[in-house]
Amino acid sequence: MNRTWLEIIFPASLALLVCTIGMLLLTMMGVLEVPLTEDAGAVSTSPSPVALADSAASAQGITNPEIAAGDALFKSNCAQCHAADEVVVGPALAGISRRRPEKWVVAWVKNSSKLVASGDEYAVRIFNQYQKQQMPSFQLTDEEIRQILLYIDDNAPVSNTTSTGKTVSLQAVYCQ
Repeated sequence: MNRTWLEIIFPASLALLVCTIGMLLLTMMGVLEVPLTEDAGAVSTSPSPVALADSAASAQGITNPEIAAGDALFKSNCAQCHAADEVVVGPALAGISRRRPEKWVVAWVKNSSKLVASGDEYAVRIFNQYQKQQMPSFQLTDEEIRQILLYIDDNAPVSNTTSTGKTVSLQAVYCQ
């Protein structure tokens, strides 16, 4: 190669390398977002938890974004110990909105031991019925708890038959 050719290629390559590293750094810092599609005007954004919940819920046929968010929250925080229509570790949750006011449920989810210690009759009864097993406190917002309640209400069973096909007394399951 002759010298003139190197004088053109080397600076151009160096400039391209600097631009690529700069774009990489800006992307990593979140200042620049790289389009994921081939459309010229399309710009991608990182999906929020609600958007992820919406896409998962759409696959399940859930269309309300709040119910979809409640679905995701329920599965990540509640499903280990609760189901809508049957006792798992804790009581079944279907109908909780009819049994207790939202304000009570919010207080219970945020700090059940405080509610039991206050002498709340219903809280003490649940605590005793489930072998004095303490429900962990959750750092959820009032809105997130409301979304979980919407999801539970939307998925409440219509009959007294559990998902396994077993007929049970709803009064016993729900801890009234």
